[in-house]
Amino acid sequence: MDLHLPEECWELICKAIDEDDYRFLESFSLVSTLFLSITNRVRSTFVITDRTLPLLDRHLLRFRNLRRLRFFDFHRDLNSILLQVSRSGLDFESVDVSQMPYFPGFEKSRMMKELKCSGVGDFRDSHLVSIGVNFPFLQKLDISYPNSIPSPVSDAGLISLSSSVKALLKINISGNSFITDKSLIALSQNCLLLREIIFRDCDFISSDCIEFVLRNSRNLESLAINGIGLNPKESFSNDAFLFARRLIELDLSGSFLSDELLYLIADAKLPLKKLLLSDCHGFTFDGVLYLLAKCQTLVHLNLEGANFLSDEMIMELVIFFRQLTFLNLSFCSKLTGLAFFSIIQRCVSLRCMIMEGTNFGVEDYSKEMDIKSGIKFLYLSRNHNLRDECLEKISRHCPLLESLDVAQCPGITIDGILQVWRNCGELRSLDISRCTCIRSLGVVDFELPKLESLRACGTWIDDEALDMISKRCRRLLHLDLQGCLKVSSRGVREVVQRCIRLREINLKYCEADDGIFTWMVFANPSLRKIIPPCGFSPTKKLHNFLLRHGCVISQDSSELLSIAYRANGRDNDTLTKLMI
Repeated sequence: MDLHLPEECWELICKAIDEDDYRFLESFSLVSTLFLSITNRVRSTFVITDRTLPLLDRHLLRFRNLRRLRFFDFHRDLNSILLQVSRSGLDFESVDVSQMPYFPGFEKSRMMKELKCSGVGDFRDSHLVSIGVNFPFLQKLDISYPNSIPSPVSDAGLISLSSSVKALLKINISGNSFITDKSLIALSQNCLLLREIIFRDCDFISSDCIEFVLRNSRNLESLAINGIGLNPKESFSNDAFLFARRLIELDLSGSFLSDELLYLIADAKLPLKKLLLSDCHGFTFDGVLYLLAKCQTLVHLNLEGANFLSDEMIMELVIFFRQLTFLNLSFCSKLTGLAFFSIIQRCVSLRCMIMEGTNFGVEDYSKEMDIKSGIKFLYLSRNHNLRDECLEKISRHCPLLESLDVAQCPGITIDGILQVWRNCGELRSLDISRCTCIRSLGVVDFELPKLESLRACGTWIDDEALDMISKRCRRLLHLDLQGCLKVSSRGVREVVQRCIRLREINLKYCEADDGIFTWMVFANPSLRKIIPPCGFSPTKKLHNFLLRHGCVISQDSSELLSIAYRANGRDNDTLTKLMI
């Protein structure tokens, strides 16, 4: 590493790291006082959890350029913490209080641009009124799936909101089951700058209202809805999509679509880049063929659950896949590896491919191809016919793989995984969960320098396998061993002691001793989260001890999994940045 670069260059590097995952700045800041100063200056995101609370004042004084604030795994008084944050003098542009048990009281802010409160408990119309009053320049709002049954959000609240936040660019109102056409019409009329509207699982929205939005919201770039076509009385007029001249993302997942509707979309000649038709029914190959022939601007295509698709059909469609960077063909049960290899042979731009739950593995492997695909993210879980021979062929033709998911593929053994490790030197994330034929990790006589995330849930790997991991995977950050019944404290000690960057480990259903957790935080200061074996209940003394060392014991694996998915590149925001 050249430490003599100008400070401005290091600052740009740190900003890039912060955008990818701010937690990597922690180790970067330990290199020198210069790097510490730079990381303090560029840090823009801060997550408040129970374990960060004792030092919150220091953090707010240290990072003076914070712009995004997120609450996660937080069980204290939300209002008092927000008051403490407001007194710090920092101007936050984005606050995320999703999944919190109640909506907090906010102070008025002209700087607030984004508010996420998905899944908030007891969310009401009065809170929408408060948002409109306190954040008049809000640009992005997520109020999806409030944790209230029934949802108390009504048209009155959204109409009031729409009259106050005229600069709104994006809104997600999914799961608010009582809103009607009145809400969307008000949003479309009052928020003329709207670019993205998401309203899944809103049963009282009609096709007439959707047409009104398409006609009236002239800046609309992204529309996500589901359930259209389920009411046979509803239909779209022939010019429904002609006015949406800027629409580049269209998500119709979970709908009943006729070929005629696909023809309407195709004939509108929209500049579509992203099209999601997952779990849709009613359309046929002819509709898909016509649409893809007309919309050759697509880079992101999701046809999950299109069971009529066959290998022969894919070979006919593949000429329209040339620009694709993302393709999802999961649960297209007739597809085999022939479709996959045909696609990677023709689609030189493809970076992410998902073929979960197909018939991958029953095809003939005899044909050799001279292919070196640039694909980086590959998800092949639940392919019960997938074997080591096919996995080895995939690894040869996709040497740039960074993330591979072969979970629940019972035909795969360690021999296939070893071939992947040998041929794919860029691999950062691997999921072999519930691959029941993997009983060890064999003898690995080479380093795996870039592997950061390993999920091995429900496999038969043991302490010897963990010993190998500890020696060959020194950069490991996330290790998920849930359900690995042969793992004991001995193997855990090897991994924790040698993988000095390890941040999170899941030991649920393992045989680790209760007394190991204190040792773990002393042996590895980078540890931030431990999911212990079932039945273990930490004392308050142990809990506080770990918190003082920046680590938490939790039975909740959701954050571990979300981190693993971010490493895998499956997070929606990450995929959007990658594919479009």
